[in-house]
Amino acid sequence: MAKLNVQARVNQGFQVEVGIRQHRLLADLTPDKGGKDTGPTPPELLLASLAACSAIFAQMFAQREGLSGPVEVQAEAELADQPMVVRDFRVRVRIPGLPEEKREKAEAFVGRCVVSQTLCAANNVSLSVEG
Repeated sequence: MAKLNVQARVNQGFQVEVGIRQHRLLADLTPDKGGKDTGPTPPELLLASLAACSAIFAQMFAQREGLSGPVEVQAEAELADQPMVVRDFRVRVRIPGLPEEKREKAEAFVGRCVVSQTLCAANNVSLSVEG
């Protein structure tokens, strides 16, 4: 089993720099929540992960089926207040040239992306806070 490792460090206010391998990205809150909007919010990054994973799996399917053209994905979700969770994820995938008879096969394949599978499964999150 492969291990994933990500580091996060608060720069200023609520701006967080996230390190993923050799990559760096910023996350922040919107101004109405006290941030400066210097990056996507964590829930937006979660939704972006789902969209990106779905797009990659859709592209794999398209290539395997000999379909060309850019795959496009639109992802939406609800940000609930009580409890504060992201829920009701909706993903729309467009694979240009996809024949109707292959649609179910494409949905099954794209639905197996790791982020989608993770969001659909019950998960344990272990949290420890240190001083």
